[in-house]
Amino acid sequence: MTVGVLGAGSLGRGFVASLVRAGFETGAYDVSPDARAAAEACGGRIAGSAADLARESDVVVVVLPDTPEIEAAVTEMEATLRDGSLLLVMSTVAPATVIGLGERLAPRGVDVLDCPVSGGPGRAAAGKLAIMVGGADEPVARAGPVLAALGSSVVHVGPPGHGAITKLANNLMGAVIVQGIAEGLALAAKAGVDVRRAAEAIAGGSGSSWLLREWLPDTLFRDDFAKRFSLDLMCKDMRIVESLARELGVPVPALEVAHAAFARAVDAGHGDEDFSRAIDLHLRTAGAALP
Repeated sequence: MTVGVLGAGSLGRGFVASLVRAGFETGAYDVSPDARAAAEACGGRIAGSAADLARESDVVVVVLPDTPEIEAAVTEMEATLRDGSLLLVMSTVAPATVIGLGERLAPRGVDVLDCPVSGGPGRAAAGKLAIMVGGADEPVARAGPVLAALGSSVVHVGPPGHGAITKLANNLMGAVIVQGIAEGLALAAKAGVDVRRAAEAIAGGSGSSWLLREWLPDTLFRDDFAKRFSLDLMCKDMRIVESLARELGVPVPALEVAHAAFARAVDAGHGDEDFSRAIDLHLRTAGAALP
């Protein structure tokens, strides 16, 4: 099985590394020369274009930022996608995006699955992502070996679109957790508590989360806000969640508070930095900045 990774940013290059390590013949393409070089350093064979990547691949893994980029790439690849191939959309998008792509590509014999991921670049490179899969049983089974190379938790949650919906629910929960962490750490810091020790203690308690245990030690506590998952992308995801919530009539007041905090960080010029910068800014606003 030949796999092509379209989009070799911080997540995509980790996908290339994990697929190569699992023994797949792996191609890659990205519009950025730096990203192509990074994918090649991970063992990927660089295609000349998105169309070439599709022509050479049994499975195309799409890791692009949002629906417009994905639809533009599919337009380029549509004529070269193989009959019987799989298109795995691993970006966070609205469910209508993947459903629409599935209907569009079905006449060409191409199956589209929504397979959004959670875990960040480190887990992508280690093949330990959480993957939420939407699609029909047969193509999901065919995609199984590829997904197993990329994730330690792969769950088929339902028909097309349900993977995307599950990921939006995941990001809603994560955003609210980030806001809770910001407020809790600010409270502890302003009272004079050693925030790192407080976070270590809370990690063993009911306020614990994966973000607190694994993400913040590499970002907030190192004063390192280089992009892992950017504030711009977080705000993009929040807009998709809010649109779906309005469509379904589901109130999301906690999300509105979290989204506003991320938006303030973007407005302050931090859109290309990791979303944990929003916690740092909350601490500073409270007069409780970390030493």
